[in-house]
Amino acid sequence: MTTGLIARDSYTYLMFEIKTLCEPDYGFAVELANTMNWHMANEDFEFMASLEPGGCFLLSDDTKPVGIATCISYDKLGWFGNLIVRENYRKKGAGSALVTHAVNYLHHKGVETIGLYAYPHLVAFYSKLGFNPDIDFSVLHNQTLSTITAKTLPKITKSELPAIARFDRSFFGGNRKKLLQSIILGPDNTSCHISKDGQTLGYVTATVYEKAAWIGPLICQPQRPDIAAALVNSVLSELTTKQVYTVIPKKDPTLSELFFRAGFSEDFFVTRMFLGQTSTKNCIYLTESLERG
Repeated sequence: MTTGLIARDSYTYLMFEIKTLCEPDYGFAVELANTMNWHMANEDFEFMASLEPGGCFLLSDDTKPVGIATCISYDKLGWFGNLIVRENYRKKGAGSALVTHAVNYLHHKGVETIGLYAYPHLVAFYSKLGFNPDIDFSVLHNQTLSTITAKTLPKITKSELPAIARFDRSFFGGNRKKLLQSIILGPDNTSCHISKDGQTLGYVTATVYEKAAWIGPLICQPQRPDIAAALVNSVLSELTTKQVYTVIPKKDPTLSELFFRAGFSEDFFVTRMFLGQTSTKNCIYLTESLERG
């Protein structure tokens, strides 16, 4: 655990120093992350810092940067995201130090449950740190999306954001209003929802880049695959010719059939894990990202 306080935002763990990742460190963070083919850019870390100013961490051996990690708090629920250390520092306590630091940071903010998505070879590593496996998720990819014809659904407007955020929180278990607002109000992004008699039945968003897009989050009431399909198809119809990614529960037959029929295939899968009591409720669900839940 912590062996000595160096400064307000700097701690030592074993042989390592951990401090808040700052803008001058983004170049190293991007370079290190992309050794894993994560296709990250400075803007990704800027975005994380805007959502959780103290939630990105840099691990150093003396003055040499060797690892990074990110996390975010949604009130009582937190999410642990990117974790990577230089290969020659693995299995030497560097990764454990970063996880421990992030967990302590989130607990200090009042978080009671922490989630993450683990690659299969890291499930045992996180289990030793107290995380328990939940369910598996498939990371899906379509290299060039073909034209999809679908009914155009109502976009989520700024005035509807509070209702969407409340609906999201009732199933996700944490308050993602700030994150949802940044996605939904992004000028290049897209979203839609289905409501009846003033009650939200489901919504979906997509983050859109020049040549690619990421679909998620999606939250839909359980036992309403018809609504989930309408939401997804409406968004897909706007993403023709782009590379499109999404992450679905591996055993969800409705979403699997829908995306595979649209030409998606599985790149790899991850296991959702929780430290603390699982807070998510039954619903039809797409992740926002592996980094933020």
